[in-house]
Amino acid sequence: MARSLAAASTLIITLLLVVAVVPEARAHTDDELDAWTVDWGRRMITGEPAWWLQGSTVIDLLAEYDDMARRHPRWFGLPVPHTHPARSPAPARVYAGGVEQWRPLVEAYFAADQVERALRVMACESGGVPTAKNPGSSASGLMQHLARYWPSRSNSAGWAGASIWDPEANIAVAAWLQRTGGWSHWVCR
Repeated sequence: MARSLAAASTLIITLLLVVAVVPEARAHTDDELDAWTVDWGRRMITGEPAWWLQGSTVIDLLAEYDDMARRHPRWFGLPVPHTHPARSPAPARVYAGGVEQWRPLVEAYFAADQVERALRVMACESGGVPTAKNPGSSASGLMQHLARYWPSRSNSAGWAGASIWDPEANIAVAAWLQRTGGWSHWVCR
C-alpha cells in the first residue's frame, strides 16, 4: 500500500512539473484556427460543450475564447504586445549661447519631433538672442522673421499685434509657420 501511494505521489509530482515546465502550445495553422473559430461559434449558439469541456458553461467558452485571443492576437485582430524593450530616446543636444533658455517655449509650441530642429535653426539664425537683427535684411528676433511678413503671419498664427521682438510670439509664430509651410522659410535648416 505504501509503495502504491509513493508511486502515485511520484506520478502526481511528475505531472505537475511537466505542466509547470512545458510551455503552452501556441502554434496553430490558419486552417486550425478557422476550424476552432467555427466550432467555438457553434458551441456558443447551441450550448453544446466541447468534448474536452464536458459540462462547460458560457463562462468556460468565453474563457476559452479569451485564452485563444491572448495566444493568437493577430488572428483575432488585436494589437500584438511588444516583446522587445523600448529604446530610450536619444539625449537632446545642448546648444551653446542663449539657445537652451528658450527650450521650454520651443517645446510648448513646436511638435515634439520638430523641437531639436527648431533649436538648431534658432542657434544658426540668432544664437538665441531675442534682439538679434540681420544687418543685411529685416530678419529679426529669435527665429529671424522678415519684418514685412510679420504682421500677417503673426495675425494668422493668433499673435496679432505682438512685437517681433517678443520671444514667445517669435517662437509661436515660427511654429505656426513651420506647421503650415515647413522649414523652407529659413536659410538655416
